[in-house]
Amino acid sequence: MRPRAAVFSVGNEVLKGSVVNSNAAFLGRELTAAGFEVIAHAVCTDSEESIRFQLGDLTRRADLIVMCGGLGPTPDDVTREGIAAFFNVPLVFFKYQFARIVKLYRRFGKSVPPLVRREALYPANAKPLVNRFGVALGFAVEQSGKVLVALPGVPAELENMYADVVLPFLKKRFPAAAPSRRLVVRMTGISEPDVMERLGKGLFEDPFDFGIYPSAGEVVLRIYSESPGVHARLKKRIGARLRDFIYSWEERPLGFVIGELLRKKKRTLAVAESCTGGLLAAEIVSQPGSSRFFRGGTIAYHHEIKEKLGVDPALITRHGEVSAAVAGALASSVKDRMKTSYGLGITGIAGPSGGTPKKPVGLVYIGLAGPSGRVNVWQHHFGGDRGQVCRRTVVKALEYLWRAVR
Repeated sequence: MRPRAAVFSVGNEVLKGSVVNSNAAFLGRELTAAGFEVIAHAVCTDSEESIRFQLGDLTRRADLIVMCGGLGPTPDDVTREGIAAFFNVPLVFFKYQFARIVKLYRRFGKSVPPLVRREALYPANAKPLVNRFGVALGFAVEQSGKVLVALPGVPAELENMYADVVLPFLKKRFPAAAPSRRLVVRMTGISEPDVMERLGKGLFEDPFDFGIYPSAGEVVLRIYSESPGVHARLKKRIGARLRDFIYSWEERPLGFVIGELLRKKKRTLAVAESCTGGLLAAEIVSQPGSSRFFRGGTIAYHHEIKEKLGVDPALITRHGEVSAAVAGALASSVKDRMKTSYGLGITGIAGPSGGTPKKPVGLVYIGLAGPSGRVNVWQHHFGGDRGQVCRRTVVKALEYLWRAVR
């Protein structure tokens, strides 16, 4: 039986939605991969009473609790105090972490504010976890067979500390937490219902944990199994039934996979965007190594910019800026101007205004010019708000490029 874990986030900003709780997603994913059964995600306000109440509940249910947030220097950061009160112990001062804090401030020519001293405090029954990636000290408490780990709420610090000190600590403390075999299937160009229909009921004859996660233009399967035989059978069956849509068997985004293909084939890419306003280029360059295949892009929002890029003004007059002809011309023009193997062109009406009965909001044209000189154009009518239309357009454009390059 896998040890049970709970993720506990502290912060008014998380409860009120002022920030996205990416820490909970990260910890849930990493703890599952490390062999824990994640049974709860809890959130509470910045108050000692709330922290004590949640800890009382979670320590009854979980073997491990990983907390995040509330370790800063300001008065509302009371996670240390809440934990110390729960275990009825005082806070103590860790000189080593404070020396690191002083050194960090001096590096930038600043004096250490008195409040910052709080970030070197920890409960007397805890083991300090040195934060080499920031200021606030982390710590771990082991008591009555339970383990509690407290980490800073800054995502970059939390993620680095998890790999640096938390995961090695957990492996020693929970040697029986054998990592489950995880099968990841990332797909594009197919909907969640169609995925389930193609998989069929027969796929679920073996015991395993199954999750399906749709997003704009993509579907991801994540499957956990204890048996290598089950893992192998599932991969074979899924591959046979969904091979035309699978772009990765790993946690790699579509943009990364396309980049790998372009680099291997020594191909290059340029883009010309209208309604997506640079989102396509941003998605491409967010992947490491993109400079080796991506030449650049143009946000051709106004018709004059489209014309300067090389789109014939007569074409725009005849068909309109949102048209198959203009999308194809954008793809071809940017490919020729930037001397690349592929050119992507996008034009559409993202909304919420600007639509007409003939050209409604959500109408998008995607053009792709390839090495042979041939230009393909696809028409779509995406639903949703402005952001959703743009996101679906970007993913669909990447899908067409992936199919062409592979």
